[in-house]
Amino acid sequence: MTYTQPRTLNIPNIILFSVLTLLTVVGLPWYAISVGLTRADWVLFTVFAVATGFSITVGYHRLFSHRAFQAPPLITFLSLVFGAAAFEQSALTWSTLHRDHHQYVDTERDPYNIKQGFWYAHIGWMLFWRHEATYDNVKDLTANPLVMQQHRYYALWAIGAGVLLPLVIGAMTGHLLGAFLLSVAGRLTFIHHSTWAINSICHTFGKATYDIDVSARDHWIVAFLTNGEGFHNFHHRFPSDYRNGIRWYHWDPSKWVIMLLRWCRLAKKLYRASPHAILAARMTAQQRLLERQLAERKFSRHPHYDLSAVLAAVRERYDQLKAALYEWERREKHYRHVLAMASERSRTYLQLLKRQVAESRQAFTRAQLEWTFFLRTHPLIPRTALL
Repeated sequence: MTYTQPRTLNIPNIILFSVLTLLTVVGLPWYAISVGLTRADWVLFTVFAVATGFSITVGYHRLFSHRAFQAPPLITFLSLVFGAAAFEQSALTWSTLHRDHHQYVDTERDPYNIKQGFWYAHIGWMLFWRHEATYDNVKDLTANPLVMQQHRYYALWAIGAGVLLPLVIGAMTGHLLGAFLLSVAGRLTFIHHSTWAINSICHTFGKATYDIDVSARDHWIVAFLTNGEGFHNFHHRFPSDYRNGIRWYHWDPSKWVIMLLRWCRLAKKLYRASPHAILAARMTAQQRLLERQLAERKFSRHPHYDLSAVLAAVRERYDQLKAALYEWERREKHYRHVLAMASERSRTYLQLLKRQVAESRQAFTRAQLEWTFFLRTHPLIPRTALL
């Protein structure tokens, strides 16, 4: 649990972010024009930006905060090293605040509550407020000696991995100042504002497909900048899923990295939300949005329509769709249970169950098509209700 103290200046953060911004906005362009950035400068920047970016999204966020998968000590260590290099606090502090964000989203106990303003959610909460963490919600992480080592000596980890290491490499290539301005200041500024955009942009702009009752939204530009983290509405509805973008075409490199780690036997127990649960959430969000929009509409142009009758028709078709989905889910779960316990004598029964599952899925598909056709053809259904 966190609590917000009275407004106060967070001097260390104000100095850090001011210096980084000044170096990036003024120092880096001056250096690029007067001296020039070499290929070595850009390679070093890219390597550290990729390493620190994925250590936040894959490590701090999906591995530590949400336990979306399990990883061996090697991956844990690398996530802690380059996560510290991002200068976004220790994994323990980052995780406890982020878990509070999910538990208390859009309330006063949300550390970066968007209801206090776009600027507050983006960076203000780190500059003019102090959020004390009690770490009651990260007891699983406090049992990890690597996580605790990084937490206790976070400043050494951050300066060593985020400043000294790129400077040493830059000095070895003969571009010490270029490494400092681009791979330290420029990289940190880019990583910081990309990460913070999730708290600000993704809680203000975008689409709510799976939960319309929270401020979280899906925003593809933020997803592109943050290795897939911009599919934020889905994430808030299913926070333990190792994916944020669930479609094959969704830009979510973090899920691809996790899948690659599993293929290399460096990750296991990847959690995926049930496809039926995802469909149910999407259906429920659409039905709630539709009913609210209908309740707000003016029916003066359609006097022959009765609002209660329209809402009743919506609920009837929604209930049919939900029943078809639940029947499909029930039969598929039963089939998988029997399959796990099956013997040679069960083949005929398994084939019967498999046909029943296929029939239930087809019945749901028909119900879904009828639902969509109803929404698209009814003159009073707002187009914005078609999620």
